[in-house]
Amino acid sequence: MMNFNSLSFINGLSMVLCTFALSGDLSIYSGSASMNKSLGPVTTFCVGRFLIDVPQGSTLSGGNYLYDFTRIERPQAMEVEAFSARHAERERFLREEKHKSEPSLLRLVEIPDTYSRIYVYWQSAHITAVAEVDGYLWTNGVQFLLKTQAGMSAPPPGISSRQDYAVARMRETLANLRTRQDDDIPTEPGYCFEGGFIANPEWENEEAGIDIDIAGHPDAFVSVWFYPLAMSKHDRPLLDRMGDVLQMLGRMATSVHVLRRGDRQVGPYKGQEFLVSAPNSGGLRGHSFIWETEGEGTLDTPALKIELTTGHHDENSNPQQTRMTDAQAMKLWDDVLDSFRLRPVVSAQETRP
Repeated sequence: MMNFNSLSFINGLSMVLCTFALSGDLSIYSGSASMNKSLGPVTTFCVGRFLIDVPQGSTLSGGNYLYDFTRIERPQAMEVEAFSARHAERERFLREEKHKSEPSLLRLVEIPDTYSRIYVYWQSAHITAVAEVDGYLWTNGVQFLLKTQAGMSAPPPGISSRQDYAVARMRETLANLRTRQDDDIPTEPGYCFEGGFIANPEWENEEAGIDIDIAGHPDAFVSVWFYPLAMSKHDRPLLDRMGDVLQMLGRMATSVHVLRRGDRQVGPYKGQEFLVSAPNSGGLRGHSFIWETEGEGTLDTPALKIELTTGHHDENSNPQQTRMTDAQAMKLWDDVLDSFRLRPVVSAQETRP
């Protein structure tokens, strides 16, 4: 049971909402600095098919990416010779390790081209229900790794096997993947992730979560999450759930200042926001601002959640005093939240001469 005597309201609020969030070790590239009439000079971050502006110099401190039910790992700098040697060793290892019902852990290795590899293998000798499917791509001095799975149960009609389907999808994704520099905001349809971009005019099952450390405010960060509605539908709207959190706090709720709450539309997305100021775990005041929408049940109108937290602990886990007043935090919140948008794209037909 949650101990609100030792947790700040802000930390407790985050724990209550953790079922609506993704987690992971995050990192992503950003767009080059530009101007936003409200924020002034900004850095634009591209995540999935969306953009968000934050004060210039802000940096991302983490990210979690899922594309077409495939997890995208952090890209790794690597020379091509190391790539070739590593995969020769990996294939050798998987072929030599025994499986209880097959000759080895390796079920399939496919080499779409010189710089791509796809492995289908058992995670261990006693697993038989689900095989791992890893896709690798080396390009421009970087190795990408994408991971998914293939069940061994009977496939749905029209698919020869779940393994063949997973391999075909991985092959297609690797073919559409390219590196992306930090000043590259793509104009073609597709999915942005850490150091890369998957070109595709069709929306897949796409998810992501990123954290952005705000320039000039070491205690402040913005989080952006999106994922399909069907995976995380809430029983009740945000404001109803936050009312329960305040009730759980009991007498401690007197230290929580609700700055604003209510319905709020961000671009085409109808949602709700809940903005509070409260003491952090060190008794220092901070902010916890949350906006979310459950979307409309389609891939291009997904469930969205955006947060601004101030008074966050430092790298040594020490609580920090926020440098922002309530008014400054709310101004930053309004400017950042209103900048969230779908990334403009040019269709293939429009780019043809």
